Amino acid sequence: MINLIYIRAAIRERTGQELPIEEVLRLLVEEGLVTKAQARNRDLIFRGYAEYFETEEASKTFEDPRQFIDRKAINEDE
Repeated sequence: MINLIYIRAAIRERTGQELPIEEVLRLLVEEGLVTKAQARNRDLIFRGYAEYFETEEASKTFEDPRQFIDRKAINEDE
């Protein structure tokens, strides 16, 4: 799988330019790194997580495991 997100990040790091995903793919085809057939194959080109998730924003939540402990049951055993 060709990860356009990763390639775009490498281009940004090297050049300072933020390119659209479509432009990254076009450049890869132009340079002969990806064939036109590969570029058309939706299963081969990773374009991001948008089609799988509502947002591409990275976030995490922390759930306190202590909230799931039945403290009454623990105290009754003593």
